[in-house]
Amino acid sequence: MSHHIQHHHHRKPTATEAYVCIALVGILIVATLLVGAPIQFGILLATAASFLMALRLGFSWEEMELAICERLGRMGSTMLIMWLIGMLLGAMLFSGLIPMLVYYGFQLIDPRFLYLGAFLSCTIMSTMTGSSWSAAGTAGVVCIALAQGHHADLGIMAGAIIAGSVFGDKISPMSETTNLAPACAGTDLWSHIRSQLWTTIPAWILAAILFTMLGMEFAPASNALPETAQIIMEQLDALFVWNPVLLLPVAVLLILALLKKPVIPTMLLCSLLSLALGCLVQGFDVSLGCNAAITGFTADSIVPAGFQLDETVAYILNRGGMTSMVSIILVCFCGFSMTTVLTHGGILEKAIEPLARNLNTRWKTMLTAEIATLVTLSMGGISYVSSVFVGEAWQKPFIQNGMGRPCLSRTLEDVGTCAAAVVPWCSSAMFYVETLGVPVWGPGGFAPYTVLPFVCPIAAFLLAWFGIGISKLTPEEIAEELKDITEEEEEAFLE
Repeated sequence: MSHHIQHHHHRKPTATEAYVCIALVGILIVATLLVGAPIQFGILLATAASFLMALRLGFSWEEMELAICERLGRMGSTMLIMWLIGMLLGAMLFSGLIPMLVYYGFQLIDPRFLYLGAFLSCTIMSTMTGSSWSAAGTAGVVCIALAQGHHADLGIMAGAIIAGSVFGDKISPMSETTNLAPACAGTDLWSHIRSQLWTTIPAWILAAILFTMLGMEFAPASNALPETAQIIMEQLDALFVWNPVLLLPVAVLLILALLKKPVIPTMLLCSLLSLALGCLVQGFDVSLGCNAAITGFTADSIVPAGFQLDETVAYILNRGGMTSMVSIILVCFCGFSMTTVLTHGGILEKAIEPLARNLNTRWKTMLTAEIATLVTLSMGGISYVSSVFVGEAWQKPFIQNGMGRPCLSRTLEDVGTCAAAVVPWCSSAMFYVETLGVPVWGPGGFAPYTVLPFVCPIAAFLLAWFGIGISKLTPEEIAEELKDITEEEEEAFLE
C-alpha cells in the first residue's frame, strides 16, 4: 500500500461503516447478476459506493486515483498476458495448428479416455507454461471440440480441462500466482512449491480417478466415430493443409518455458511464428492473419464459395483474437479499482478484524485464513488481491501456532488460485466461460467437476488439524519470526 500520501485528516472506519460498505458491495454485485446486466457494471457501482465511504473517512479522489493507478500498474503484466493469449489463439487457428490437433485427436484418442486425456494434456501444458489460461486456451479448446464431436458431456470436459490447468498454475515455477503467494507470505518459491505438493498431489490423484471413471461410463457402444465427429474431420480436412511443421510454435513455447524465458515475449514470438506458418503452409492471406490475431479467426474468411460450413465447425474455428479478451480485462480494471479503494481506505482490514481475533489453535487459524481468502477473492474477482491481503494479515497467527510461512503461502493458493475458477464473476471463471463456452454452475456447468477448489482447502484444513505437512516451527523459530514481524510493523508505522 502506498505510504507517500499520508494526510492527517483520515480516520479509520468503524466496524459498522466497514460492514455496511462490504454488504453494499455484495448486494450491488449480486443484484447486477440477478438482473442479467454485465458484471463489470456491478463492480463499477460497487467501486462508486466504496469511494463514497472513503470520502466519508477523509480521503480525497486524488489520493484514491493515485493508489488505483499504482495498483493497476502492478497488474500490467497480467493484462498483457491476457491480450497475448487472445492473439496466440487466433494465430494458432489461422496457422491450422488447432484444427490439425482436433483432426488427429479424433483418430488417436480413445473415447473412454477422453476426459482423462484432456486432464493430463492440460496438466502438462499448464505446468510447462505456468499459465492455466494458455493451457485452457490452446489444449482446452481442442479438447472441447473433441467432446462436441463425440457427444460427450461438455461440463465434465470443461471440468477436466480446468482441473488440469489449475494444477499447473498452482505448482509451476513459471506461474505468476506461484511466485506471488510466497512473496506475500514472506517465504521462497521452492519452499512454497514443496509445501503445495501436500494438498495438490492428493487432489490431482482424486481428479485422475474421477475422470477415468466418468470416461468409462460415457464410452460409446460401437467404436465407429459419431457422425458429428466425421463431419468435423471432413470439413477441417477440406479447409486446411496438414503438416507436422505446424507444431513448431508449440515446441518453441515449451522450450522457452523450460528455459525460464519471460512469458510475454515468448507468446508474442509464437504468435508471429503461427501467423507466418498460416501464410506459408495454408497459403492464406497476410491480412487475414493480422485480423485473426487482433479480432479473432473467422471460418468464413477461408471458406470457398458454395461450401456449406457445419455449425460445430464454425463454433470451433470462430474464436481468439486480442479483442476477445476485452471483457475479462475490464473485470480486472474494475475489480482492482474497487479493492484498492476498500484496502486503501482500511475498510477491508476492519471488516476482517473479528476473524483474526482469537486464533489460538491451528485449525482456527487455517479455517479463518481460508474463509478470508475466499471472501476477499469473491469481492476482488481475482486471486492476487486475496494473496496480498491475507498473506499479510495472517502471518502472525500462523507463526504463533507453529505453522511456517510456506504453509500460509500454500493456503493462499489452495483457496485463491483454485476457487477463482468457480466463483462466476472472477476473471478466471469468466475466461473459462468465454474460451470453452460452458457455464460455471447450473445445468451443464463445469464447477462440480473441477475437483481442486473443493479438495485442496479440505486437505489443507485436515493437515493443519493433524499437524502434518505444515512446515512446523520450533519454539525458538517462533520467537525469532515474531520478533522480525514486530520490527517490520514498527518500521512501517514510523514511515
